[in-house]
Amino acid sequence: MAVLKIHVIRATGGRNQLNDRIKYIMNPEKTACKGFHSFFGIKDTLTSGFTCACDEAYQQMMETKQHEKKTDKVLGYHYIQSFKPGEVTPEEAHQVGCEFIERCFAEDFEVVIGTHTDHAHIHNHIILNSVSFVDGHKFQSTPASFYKLREISDEICRAHHLSVIDEPKTRKAKHYAEWKAEQEYRPTIRNEIRRDIDVVLKQSHSLNNFWELLRLRGYEIKFNEKRKYAAIRPPNGKRFIRMKSLGEEYTPRELVKRLEAADKSEVAANRRSFQQIYQQRKHRKKYYALPWTIIPHRRLTLRGIRALYWRYVYMLSKVRARKAPRAVRGVMLDELKKLERYSQQYYFLRDNRLNTKADVNLYEEALSNEIYVLTDRRKHLYAECRKPDADKQTLKAQTKGLTEELRVLRKKQRTCKTVLENAPAMEERLETANTEWQRIERNEDEHSKEVKPNVGRSRSGGTSAAHGDHADRIRSQTRGNRSSKPRNAADRGCEK
Repeated sequence: MAVLKIHVIRATGGRNQLNDRIKYIMNPEKTACKGFHSFFGIKDTLTSGFTCACDEAYQQMMETKQHEKKTDKVLGYHYIQSFKPGEVTPEEAHQVGCEFIERCFAEDFEVVIGTHTDHAHIHNHIILNSVSFVDGHKFQSTPASFYKLREISDEICRAHHLSVIDEPKTRKAKHYAEWKAEQEYRPTIRNEIRRDIDVVLKQSHSLNNFWELLRLRGYEIKFNEKRKYAAIRPPNGKRFIRMKSLGEEYTPRELVKRLEAADKSEVAANRRSFQQIYQQRKHRKKYYALPWTIIPHRRLTLRGIRALYWRYVYMLSKVRARKAPRAVRGVMLDELKKLERYSQQYYFLRDNRLNTKADVNLYEEALSNEIYVLTDRRKHLYAECRKPDADKQTLKAQTKGLTEELRVLRKKQRTCKTVLENAPAMEERLETANTEWQRIERNEDEHSKEVKPNVGRSRSGGTSAAHGDHADRIRSQTRGNRSSKPRNAADRGCEK
């Protein structure tokens, strides 16, 4: 079963990805095959070069790019052609890869191939130079061109009597916000739409009846013969959502199949049951809380890095109000000037619902992806602005808006990094302060048990001198600790 994949090799900051990829696919430990000889390849390895030598592939590819002055952006393409374990020999797999290159790229581009045999499934690695050595044009990889290449690969595999995937399945990745909501068991707009469609479908006996019932629920529908895709907008929704984005089973064609497969008697029973439920809800007695009724509220239990920040801010507020023992204030005094900063960082964690370090890492990664997209868009706007016939005023306004968005996103990214960096030191300092506070509480308890003053009067009616001296000593010992026994609420880890 042959599978074809593609990876883009881009020009990044200081790392040369093209050279690294070529070295990887030419690794003698992965491509070793004693006695194998190929044209422009390395001896005793399953490697071959087309219009370039394998040991000088990177230098020749870069010379072509420099000659055409195209050394930026996309440097090349990395194709991976995998085979079913035990179905093909290393030499035959290499032959299939070479035939694939000759049919697709060999006439215009410099290409190298290495067949790796270090895994159970033998696979070919193919590196394609993005710039043609014939006329200098760049290879444009699109979904349509990739599907064409995959068809050619399948034809070659069938000619060698190798299995292929006749109907490859494609899946669409979820948006980060939708994935995050599902992880936190929060409702999403698409899940709500799917649920409503499933409920309405159980009451419908035709597609037109389905649209009518959906409109009664407040949905707006765009569906006619001229439109390619059906779209709906939920009640109070901001935009229309294509039904194909909800899943394959929610397209109009699949809905018709589900309606035809449904039992008519079951549909009628569902409609009657839903009508009964509606009538019961309509005439149900409502109860309201009286104005003086105390409505209990649940306490939110914190965990992870958010709980750490809450305890730390609480301890610093105790220190600032002088409600903590002097020894504890000495431990936390240097951090008191950062109380406002720590409070803002806690509010950042609370507003974005970041409880653990893993949540902060995921949020930072999402911010990095968004920053990359906006930076790339702004770079294209800068390029458009340099053109002589461009509308510079409009482009500059768009660029300014993107710059403001990037400033906010980068500030959030810096806050995530700061939170993760501060956490270990905060945890250690908070543990030291809590240990010191508990030690002081134990000493006070022991001292209160040992000191029991004799409150009595002499026969002459006055206080005895010995008792007066003893009371003076007690007052001098306890004068420095006037505050009552503090509540160590910093370890609760909860907030209202």
